[in-house]
Amino acid sequence: MRFFSGFSHEEKERIRYIVSDVDDTITSDGALIPDALEALYQIRENGLKTILVTGGSAGWADGYIRQWPVEAVISESGAVLLYKDKTGSVTYRTNPIIENDPDFPKKRAALLSQSADYVFSSDQYARLFDVAYERKALSEEKEKRLFEIIESLGAHALVSSIHVNVLFSPISKKKGIDAFFPILKDVLNFDGNIKDFYLSSLALGDSLNDEAMFEAFYLSVGNKRVADSYDTFSHRPTYVTGLYGGKSFSSVINDLLS
Repeated sequence: MRFFSGFSHEEKERIRYIVSDVDDTITSDGALIPDALEALYQIRENGLKTILVTGGSAGWADGYIRQWPVEAVISESGAVLLYKDKTGSVTYRTNPIIENDPDFPKKRAALLSQSADYVFSSDQYARLFDVAYERKALSEEKEKRLFEIIESLGAHALVSSIHVNVLFSPISKKKGIDAFFPILKDVLNFDGNIKDFYLSSLALGDSLNDEAMFEAFYLSVGNKRVADSYDTFSHRPTYVTGLYGGKSFSSVINDLLS
């Protein structure tokens, strides 16, 4: 485990893009603290660009892209991309993996029916594709049963700090980035390939659903939530911090821009 004590000069020179989770990475217990919001604005003011990659709903993502200084939001763990087109209008795109699955609506309906006695996430009404459950409402027995239902329907789960997110295609945050990369290139005015993008970006996260990003990006930082459960991660970030949520995010960004 390598604790974060500051980026090297070479690392700072390489980074042009920030790719970050939202819940408990930028936010703290569901709230956006002033330091984290200031860090987002400092990223833009220093000529860097931010992409959010979250397990949160498309509804939340719509608010982020309209109100926060970010270039794009990939939501529902890679299922939906939101960005502003050249006229400033918010545009939605669906991951082709979902578009090419004609059985998706039936699978989703079956899961909603078979798990009707579970506590869904408070933003489930704003989700277009995935199904999310409140982790804090899951007993060990109910969690086991839920995963049995998920497996029986051929779906798979991604676990965040607050939700169990269920998808019906092999989607992850990394696969969402890959699928939407042709659009992201245009949004970012980026002329390199996907490998160049991973080399010139900093990834930030806090949970197991960020593992794919920790594996893909050359440079990544996990906050103290990662350090607290380090042994459960198969793919670990380059560094971990001793702070949680927005305080970790702002400290990492302040060091990068110093």
